[in-house]
Amino acid sequence: MRKPLIGVMGLTAELYKKKFPDFVERLDKHLLDFLQHLSQFFEVVPSPVLYNRNLVKNAYDRMIESDVDGIIIIFLSYSPSMIIEPVIKNSKVPILIWNTQQIFEITENFSTFDTMDNHGMHGVQDLASVLLRENVKFSIVTGHKTQKDTMSNIESWGKCAAINHDLKKLRVGRIGGIFKDMGDFSIPDEKIKKILGPSIIDIDMKTLCAENRAISDREIESVMKDEENRFILSEDLDDDTRKKTIRFELGLRNLIKKFSLEAIAINFITFKGQKFCEAIPFSAISKFISEGMGYAGEGDCLCAISVWMFQKLAGIATFTEMFTTDYKNNRIFMSHMGESNILMVKHSEKIKLVKKDMSISAKNTATCMFLFQMKPGQVTLLNLAPCNGNIRLITTVATIEDQQIFSSINAPHFLLKIDGDVRDFLTCYSMLGGTHHLAMAYGDITEQLRLFASIAGIEFAKI
Repeated sequence: MRKPLIGVMGLTAELYKKKFPDFVERLDKHLLDFLQHLSQFFEVVPSPVLYNRNLVKNAYDRMIESDVDGIIIIFLSYSPSMIIEPVIKNSKVPILIWNTQQIFEITENFSTFDTMDNHGMHGVQDLASVLLRENVKFSIVTGHKTQKDTMSNIESWGKCAAINHDLKKLRVGRIGGIFKDMGDFSIPDEKIKKILGPSIIDIDMKTLCAENRAISDREIESVMKDEENRFILSEDLDDDTRKKTIRFELGLRNLIKKFSLEAIAINFITFKGQKFCEAIPFSAISKFISEGMGYAGEGDCLCAISVWMFQKLAGIATFTEMFTTDYKNNRIFMSHMGESNILMVKHSEKIKLVKKDMSISAKNTATCMFLFQMKPGQVTLLNLAPCNGNIRLITTVATIEDQQIFSSINAPHFLLKIDGDVRDFLTCYSMLGGTHHLAMAYGDITEQLRLFASIAGIEFAKI
C-alpha cells in the first residue's frame, strides 16, 4: 500500500499570539516534533501554527489542493472551536483530532510553564462538542507520541483514510454480468458509486474473446514454462487444457491493463459455448489475487471491492464462501469453485496445478486450478452487505485450522473455527444481512475496519 498523504494542522489561540509571541514560537517547535513522529507513517503536508479562521482556511485549501487523504488536527494549546469548525464542517476529506500534548506525565516539578505547554485538551473538547452538535464526521485518537498503541491507531486511521480516498478512483471490471436471480449483493452500480466511490465497468464477451484470440502461442509457452518451474503439475493435466487456460489468463491481463482495473468480478455461467473463452481461468484468477487484485465470483462487485480493501489493509487477502457447518466442533467448511490466493499456502513448495472439470459451465470443458493447504492461523472475515439504502460492513475474527485438504474435493477449501457457538454466529450473520461471499485476511484487523466504516460513513457490525 502507498504511504498516505496527510495534512497536519497545529492550533493555538490568537490571544496567545498577541500576548505571548515567544510562546507561539515555542509551539512551532512542538509542532515540528509532532510532524517528525507522523512522518514515520505518512507523507505530511504541514501548516505553521494556526490561530485564526483565515489561517485555518488557507491551510485547509492548500491541503485539499494537494489531494490529501485526510487531515490531522493537533491542539498545541487551547484554541477556540469556531476558528476551525466553519472551515471543516463540509470537509471533503476525513478529519482526525489527535488529543495529545508534549509531556507524558505530571511530576513533582510540574509548573505553570508546563501547563501553558500542555493544555490543548479543552480545545479538543470545545471542537468535538461543536462538531457533534453539527453532525460533522470526525475521529479522535487520544494519547502520547511515545505510546506505541497511540501511534499505531493514528497509522491505522491514515491507512483507512487513504483506502477511502483510493476507493473513489477504483475501477472494478465485471465480466458476464451478475449471476441470474442471485439477489443478496445485487444493488445498482450507481448506489455503489454513491456510497463507496468505485466505478464499475462492464466488459462484454465479444471484447474478451477478441482479446483471448489475439494471444500468441509464444506467449502461452512462456507462461507454461514458468508454471512448470513454480508448481507441481498433476498427472492428468494435459497441454490442451493448460494452453486454453493460459490463453484466457493473458487475455484477461491485457484487459485489466487496458481498462486500468484493480478488481474484477466474473460470472462464469455466461462463458458457456464462447469460443476462446472455454476454460474458466481459475489459476489465472488465483495469480491475480496473489498479485494484489480484488476479486469475487458471480459478478459480485461489492465483494471484489472488499477483497481489494483487505489487500490494502492486510497485504494478503482472498475470496471465499461458507458451505457446510460442523455443529459438533463449531467449524465451517469454506470453499468456492476454484479461486484462491496462493500466497496463503502453508508450504509454498506444495502448490499443485490440477485439472478441474467445468461441465457445469460449458460442455466437455476443463480448466486449470491450484490446490494447496491453507496456512493455519487467525483471520478476519469481511462482508459488505446492502442494507437499508446503505452498506453495512460486517466482520468477525476466526481461525483457519491446521487441516490437510480433503482428497475427494477438487476445489480450494479449508476449515474455519468459529470463536463461540457456530449456530449463534451463523444466525447473527444472516440477521445482519450478510451476503454469501466474503473477503478474508490473516490477523485481527477489525479495528481498522471500524475506522474505515466511520470514515466512509457506512454502518459497522462486529460479530
